Amino acid sequence: MNRQLLRFSVYTVLLLAAFAVPYVVVAGPERLLAITALLYALLAISWNLTIGFGGIFNFAHIGFFGLGGYSMAVASVVWHLDPWVGLLVGCVVGGIAGGLAFLPVLRMRGIYIALITFIFVQLCYYMVLAVPSLTGGSNGLTGVPSLSVGGFRLSEFSGLGYLWLLGFAVAILLIVLDSVIKSSFGRSLIALRDNEQLATSRGINRVRQQIFAFVLSGAIAGTAGALYVSFFRVADTTLFSFGFVTLGLSMIFLGGTGYVWGPLVGAVIVTFIDKQLTGLGAWQSILIGGGTVLVLIFLRRGIAGLVADAGNAVLRLVRIRRRSLTNSPPMQQKEVETNV
Repeated sequence: MNRQLLRFSVYTVLLLAAFAVPYVVVAGPERLLAITALLYALLAISWNLTIGFGGIFNFAHIGFFGLGGYSMAVASVVWHLDPWVGLLVGCVVGGIAGGLAFLPVLRMRGIYIALITFIFVQLCYYMVLAVPSLTGGSNGLTGVPSLSVGGFRLSEFSGLGYLWLLGFAVAILLIVLDSVIKSSFGRSLIALRDNEQLATSRGINRVRQQIFAFVLSGAIAGTAGALYVSFFRVADTTLFSFGFVTLGLSMIFLGGTGYVWGPLVGAVIVTFIDKQLTGLGAWQSILIGGGTVLVLIFLRRGIAGLVADAGNAVLRLVRIRRRSLTNSPPMQQKEVETNV
């Protein structure tokens, strides 16, 4: 009961924080930075589902992100559909791409998965270039319309609507993924990550569980890409660039793989650092990539791992203190025995 109350309290705090963000971040540049961090958080949180909880190191996630963004642009600019429909198209395309990307992974392990999923991103890149009449080719598609509710465009007032939308999207995604990971599906996915042979011998279907994880994470990444393109109003081939790979992985590893809320912390920190390094050219990616390597060496479980270890240490101390107080006799009883 206490755990359920704690989870409900955390969920409530997340939703309240999402509601309060626009009142805390009021200046235009700060809102742009916050929106960018939340967009990256959606990408990193969904990516962590396959990397952190599934144990499948794949690069295909950037392909899902880029295809979702281009789907949004094509649906709204070329086909003149409502931007909200374009957002749904981006979600569906990302999920389908996730399922397709998993097919070559069926019989592969280790480094081969990373290689084949990296090739998948390159295929997405060249597929976009192959149909310039639809995607704009190397020039991309500009003038993507902003999402709107009634007559209010979410981009107005320095992106006030996007800040609310993305804040609640991240909060709800964390709540849903926390429930998913604690479900039988989540436990089976972690079991496959930790000991695949033992898990399959207990009747867990590896293909079914992992392809569902790919489809789910792909759909979320596609939605993130569609929101990214909708906010910045342009879709180009940089969506498939290695820069997004570096940023996404650094957010996951810094925040902590295998923790639901870790990538959110990593996204906020890395986005702020990336902003400070703007103007350094190639050194920007070099410094972020080098920092990611240092995190992998010296901080393997990320910030979330450190917080979890500190919390467990405090709980152990509290239990030890409580046990010592329970086992020791009352002070008054000791005094009486001494006088006797």
